[in-house]
Amino acid sequence: MRKMLIKLFGLVAIICSMAITPAIALEEFPDVEPDYWSYDAIMYFKDKNVLSGYPDGYYRPDDLVSRAEFATIITKALGLRDINKITFTKYNDINENHWAYYDVMLGSYYNLIHGTPSGYFYPNNNITRLEIIMVIMKALSIKEITEDEAIRQLSVYRDANDVPYWATLTTGKAQQLGLIVLLPGKEDYILPNQYATRGELAVWLYGMLQRAAIQPSEKLPEQPKGPRKVDGYVIPNVIFDDHYAIIPAGTTIPLGIMDCLFTKTAKEETPILTRALMNFVSEDRTLLIPVGSEMVGVIDKVGVGRTMLKNSQMIYRTESLIDSNTRQPIAPFKAVAKMTPQVREFTHNPILQKIGFKGFKGHNFYTHKSQQADFVLLEEVKIDLDDDLHIVQ
Repeated sequence: MRKMLIKLFGLVAIICSMAITPAIALEEFPDVEPDYWSYDAIMYFKDKNVLSGYPDGYYRPDDLVSRAEFATIITKALGLRDINKITFTKYNDINENHWAYYDVMLGSYYNLIHGTPSGYFYPNNNITRLEIIMVIMKALSIKEITEDEAIRQLSVYRDANDVPYWATLTTGKAQQLGLIVLLPGKEDYILPNQYATRGELAVWLYGMLQRAAIQPSEKLPEQPKGPRKVDGYVIPNVIFDDHYAIIPAGTTIPLGIMDCLFTKTAKEETPILTRALMNFVSEDRTLLIPVGSEMVGVIDKVGVGRTMLKNSQMIYRTESLIDSNTRQPIAPFKAVAKMTPQVREFTHNPILQKIGFKGFKGHNFYTHKSQQADFVLLEEVKIDLDDDLHIVQ
């Protein structure tokens, strides 16, 4: 479900120092609790020394972000720090005395951010969610989609018509790649014109970096050759054999189920689509399975909940990795996952809650698009690290 995806990206899920004045580094931010929806993303970038709080030690996740602050965030997140290799852009309202001047110059040189045709950057204006989408997509090398496909992708949102025509293709592609950050309680809305907060920005940029690790824009500095080292979900016990990486059978890999299903109506052998919601890496950070990789399969078994008798379940089975362009199977990927209904909160007493759940059976459940399930590999997966991560077995 979307809330789970937000928490996953926030999966795990960048942000940098947004404060104009020097910040004081603390182990934790007093105003960002572990159950805060983007806590994981915020702390990830704090640990990377890309993010800091304010001098009083607070992070202030609900504060808005200015365009100047965002320029600093995006360039730090992407590691763009060498000003000796760039040409400088002239803006009428920002010069070398401005605290964010060099980051604005870096962002402009790499075509991530830009000003108006009349030569103004407006550094103090707050940045909107739509502007963030435009920027993060510029950091990627992607294949365009048709207008019809973009409209179809955005049709799942109640405010799709709020996306201006000129931004439809880019926003639709962001949706296709799973890069639109949905706010808790507002999962049916893109909110393109709403100003972004410091809390959500960490999640936006974490998703961007996951993609940029495998699809960086050609305008960004060239990445080193060979197996790519990135951050992501660590798969233990990977075996390396020359230029191959082998993920053993029995390994658990969390995948997003990209179909909305209900145990009362789902049918066995119904086709399903699953997707890697993050980069999967080995313990030494070698990229194994890129974010967005898709596997097709079927519903292997459906058990409907029966009152006082049993709770429902669904078992999913993947069969093949598919090519993102042709949508055809290209390599076997055999894995299974079982889902059962979650414990319902009808009491604050955890013991009574479990007794009630198990004793009064009959619960059915939905799986929502992008809901995560733990798949267990039935066969080993062999990856050719020298051939763009091609799964060969």
